[in-house]
This record gives sequence, C-alpha cells and structure tokens, in this order.
Amino acid sequence: MKHILNLVRSLVLFTIVLIPQYLTAASKDKPDFWVRNEAGTITHTWTGNDPDQALVMNLQGLRVVMQFQASFTKGLSYTSRFFNVKPDNFNKIMTDSGTDSDPELRINNLIQKIGSPVSATFDGMLIFTYAENKGILVSRTIYPSNTNALVIEEWQVRNQSDKAIKMSVSATRQVKYTDEEIVVVRACTGIEPVSVAAGEILSFNVSIQAKEIKATDKVADVDKEHQARIDLAKSAWHGPGRLETPDPALDLAFALQKFHILECPAETYKGIITHNGSLRYSPGIWANDPVEYSSPVFPFFGNDQLNNASLNMYRIWMDYCKEKGIRPFPGSFEYASLKLVQQERGDDAMVLYGLSKFLLFLGDPKAATEMWPLIEFSAQSLKGHLTKEGIIASETDEMEGRYPTGDANLSTSSLAYSGYRQAAHLAHDLGKKSVEIDFNKRADALRKAIEVNFGAEMEGYKTYRYFKENTTLRGWILLPIAMGINDRQEGTVAALLSDKLWPRRMEGLDILAESTRPTEWARETYYALRVLFKAGRTEEALDLTRRVVKTQVFGVQGPYPDEDAIDMLCPGSLYPRVFTEGMFGIVPTGLKSFTCTPWLPKEWPRMALRDLHTFGKTWDLLVERVGAQQKITVSSGGKIVFTGTGEAGKTYSVKF
Repeated sequence: MKHILNLVRSLVLFTIVLIPQYLTAASKDKPDFWVRNEAGTITHTWTGNDPDQALVMNLQGLRVVMQFQASFTKGLSYTSRFFNVKPDNFNKIMTDSGTDSDPELRINNLIQKIGSPVSATFDGMLIFTYAENKGILVSRTIYPSNTNALVIEEWQVRNQSDKAIKMSVSATRQVKYTDEEIVVVRACTGIEPVSVAAGEILSFNVSIQAKEIKATDKVADVDKEHQARIDLAKSAWHGPGRLETPDPALDLAFALQKFHILECPAETYKGIITHNGSLRYSPGIWANDPVEYSSPVFPFFGNDQLNNASLNMYRIWMDYCKEKGIRPFPGSFEYASLKLVQQERGDDAMVLYGLSKFLLFLGDPKAATEMWPLIEFSAQSLKGHLTKEGIIASETDEMEGRYPTGDANLSTSSLAYSGYRQAAHLAHDLGKKSVEIDFNKRADALRKAIEVNFGAEMEGYKTYRYFKENTTLRGWILLPIAMGINDRQEGTVAALLSDKLWPRRMEGLDILAESTRPTEWARETYYALRVLFKAGRTEEALDLTRRVVKTQVFGVQGPYPDEDAIDMLCPGSLYPRVFTEGMFGIVPTGLKSFTCTPWLPKEWPRMALRDLHTFGKTWDLLVERVGAQQKITVSSGGKIVFTGTGEAGKTYSVKF
C-alpha cells in the first residue's frame, strides 16, 4: 500500500520525544530549551512545567521564508512569505497557516483533532510530534522548498493500537488571491478510507504554493524536495568547513549556524543573492549584516551557490556605484525591488572591509579582479570622508541612529583601517603595487589617528571613546582589537569583562551597547568572544562562549541567536568566526596565504577545522598539545603543507 510507510522509519519518527537524561546539556540551574540528540539533531519537549514556552524559528529557501511559532497552549502556526514569484511584482506575498488550515483527518469516520505538538525536533527541517490520542500518533514534518515558492508538510499517522483502524483524509484546494497576478494555493490530495494495520503508518502531504494566476498548479515532487533538504543538512553537519573540538555542544552550534548560512541565498529579480533572512528583512541586503558580519565566513563552507550569491550581492553595490556614483555611498538595498534605503552609516568602510576579506578567503583571482572596482569605489568614498584630524566621518554607524555617534565614530575608522590593510594584500596579488603602497600608507595614518582621536580613559579603563563627545563605555570599543590594533588591548579587554559593559555575561546574555543603557546587542557579543580569543584570554573566552551557546543557541530563543528580528542571518553568522578568526586566529594575507595564531584551551588535547575551502584550496587545520606547547599542522590533498610548534600566541605564516 503506497500510503503505508515501513515500521523502521516509524520508530525513528515516533521515538524522538524520548530523550535520554545523559544526552541533555542542561545545567544544574536551568535546563536547555533545545536538547542535543545523539544524531546531532535538537529536540524540545513541552512539559507541564513550561506549557507556554514558545518555539519561534525561521526556515528559508530561494523563494520562501517561513516563521514558525509553537507552544503547548497555543498550538502550531506559521507564516510563509514568498518572493520572486513574478520578477516585476514587488508586493508582499504572505500566508498564515494555523490549526484552522489543518487537513481533515478521519479515524473510523470521526474527525480527529490533533491539538498542540508535544515535541519539536530540528534536523534541517522541523518535525512536530503530537500526543497520542486513542491509539493514534501524529507526526508532521514541515519545510520550505530549497528552490521553489513552495512549502511542504509531510504528515504521518501511526496506528499504535492493537487492531486495524480505518483512516481517511479529505482532499482540499484552497486559493488565496494576493493581487491580480499571484495566488497562494494550499492543496492536499486526500486519501480515500483505507484500513491501516496495527503498527503501520498512513502518510500524506500538504503543499502551499505561490504562483501566477494564469499558471497551472504544479504537483510537488515531495521525494525530491525532501532529499534536497536532507542534502543541505548533510552539508551543514558533515560537509566542508567543520569544527571539531572535545565539546560537542560547540561543534553542534557551529553546524546549526552553518546551516542557517547555507539557507541564506534568495532569488531576486537581480539574480540569487545572499540576504538577511527573516520575514521582516527578506530579501534586503545591508552593508553591515551580510557584508561586514557574514560574507567573510562564506568561503569556508565550499558552497558554490553561497559564494556566487555573495558575489551577486556585491555586484548590486558595484553596479549602483557605477551608475549613480558614490555620493552618498549605498548602505542597504531593501524590499523585493532592492531599492536604496540606508546610507551614510560608514557603509563604505563596511564594504571595503567585508568585501576585501571575503575575496581574500575566497582565493579566486578572477573574482578579485571583477570586484576590484568596488574596492576602489569604497576606498575613494572613504578618502572623501577623511577629516582634518585624519579619521573617517560618518553620520551614524550600523546602529542606525539608536545611539549618538558624533561626526566621526570608532567603528567606521576601525573598519576602514582593516579594509585598507586587506585591500593592500589584494592589490599586491593582483599586481597593483602603487595601490598596495597607497592603501598601506592610509592604514598607517589611520591607525595613528585612531589612537590620537579615540584613545582615552573611559569610566576607569584605558580604552577608547566612541566619538569625540562620548563619556560612557560602548560595546564597540572592541573593534580596534578585532581589526588588528592591539595598542589598548589590556584596558579594552578589562572593560569588556566588567559589569559596566557585560553585567550578565555569566548568564550567557549579551554585552551592552552602552554602559548606561540596558540595550544588549548580540552582534557585539560574538565580536567580543572573537576578540577575547585574539587577545589570548583563552579560558575566559571559552567559558563565556559556552555560556552564550547554552543561552542563545540551545535556549528558548535558539537555535539562531538574534536581537531585533526573528532569525536574521546575523548575529548567528558571527559565531563561526569566533573560531575561524578567534580561537584558530586565521588572518588572510593574500589570495593564497594566511597567518595563524591558535589558542588551544588548556583542557583540550586538540582541535581542528576540517575541509576548509578557502584560498582556492581544500585543507585542514589541526592544533594539538605537545607538552606545554602547541603543534599546528596544515594539510591539503593528503599532504602536509605546513607544520610548526610553539607556545600559545605564536603566529605562523602559511602559503599554499
């Protein structure tokens, strides 16, 4: 019988709610919302102790973003937003799915109400399991298509009684007209009454599809869509760019954030680009989020679609500058029409920094040559914003006016400094000697100006003021260290680890954006963790990383940490950089070269980054403890490329 699945699969699906005690990552005080399973998946089970704890989470594909909400008392619902269904139609195409839209399931000719889920498991798609009712156990797997404007629900109804039961599902086709061109069709093919033996499963599917009114319905190839989603998850958990440490929670958090990154390409009328994600921000792009924060880690994962989507994103900036110029320099392209919205936030510094680091890690001379005009546009814009004091003027920063920033802020100048240094490396490898010299001179001058203009004692710490009139500690004082300036490292780290800036760090909560206000800013937290490793504060950095992961990845707001939207690409995409650029200390110095300053925690015998796809190569980086020293081994293609031994904090230079 084609609707009956085998018993083996049923056992997998319907035992996910049974979580062995030893597999939990719960602390003595507070259990995790998401519990890790042996297979590397995560599960939340609703109990009588937390009936109102809600799961809120996004999944996305090229043409759809979904936001789920589920709790024991309110049940399961989700909103789907479809885009690029018709390239010249920029309307929001959204539809809600709740209990009122569930298919009509009949058991022995009586309508079966499934109620609220009792557990949710995430393995790349969400699997909801419902409480047994009179021998019937229902499981529901929901996910977006990777490529189409389509959402799929795979329903499975198991007969747990000791006798055969007659089951049926009503066929439905519901149409929602969004405008004169596009409709959303919810369809269930239905199943005529059929006898389901004890222990067997009846399976059926529901599809939600956005399409042009004039187009015919397409029958979803569920097996193909399901396998595509599984393949994406396999790439996240077991594919290129893996973290291997003695701490499985850190490794799993890395894989989860990597999955969210692999999901982030979106199809727009300008091609497939990387975007911010979330219902609110899809498919827009900002100079801070996908550019500064996210794109530098993309090449590590060896995904061609992701890398090409990132290049397409940068092409939007480059095309705009070619057509409209650099006054003002573009900061964001928003909505389905990708129109310019944000500007004058120091976006030129963000683009110079993010693009140059992305290109260096990508290691593709052809891509670097193509993107070089955007390097020059952003550098030219920065030069035009240079003040008489030698720092970079900007009306605001990536906080977009939430906090005062004066006429020139620390963030913009710090990003510009690192952007110049990295662009100089690119210029060297592209044979642009005079540009290399010029960019390095600009960086040298800017570093001195940062010290003169921003170096200060703030609230008792020898660190930085954020702008000329600033009198309070700000979270972004960490940026000079992140960008390679360690002149005030000791005082800055002390300020970061103080109760003035990070009062709830032991709870795994975020650093404050400013010492005198309660606002926490998660992106600064992940920058801070990276900076602590870079500063050699390994044990404190590891302890705080574990606390942040427990609270923000495996906590109620996880698995994707966020601050002002639901499951934006950032700040979760900053988490892998805590390791690649922090714990392992990888700094690109060319299209085929890098320096490495690893910080192996005392309790760990080894750590590794596996199957990295950067600098145009596929390679591994292994760090092992040898007595009181660290040994690093870089291997590629089965051969050792480089090996070295030294004290923690030693920097090694590697060239492919």
